[in-house]
Amino acid sequence: MTDLHLPGARPGPDRWVVVRWLVPDGSRVRAGQPLAELRPAEADAPGIRVRALATGTVWHQVRAGEVLSVGQVLGLID
Repeated sequence: MTDLHLPGARPGPDRWVVVRWLVPDGSRVRAGQPLAELRPAEADAPGIRVRALATGTVWHQVRAGEVLSVGQVLGLID
């Protein structure tokens, strides 16, 4: 199982909002496929897309609209 962590870049925001999932929970995904869109929680800055790190089935661990901290798990790929 592969954890999908919210990536952190320094300097950069520490908290992010999940704008939307691009694939449904339980979907089969390929490595490199975009999975979710996120935006900074406190700043007016460009958003990011989180991509699959492996091929498998993705399981969401957070919902759209939730605020996450850098390093927090967004989902799992089994």
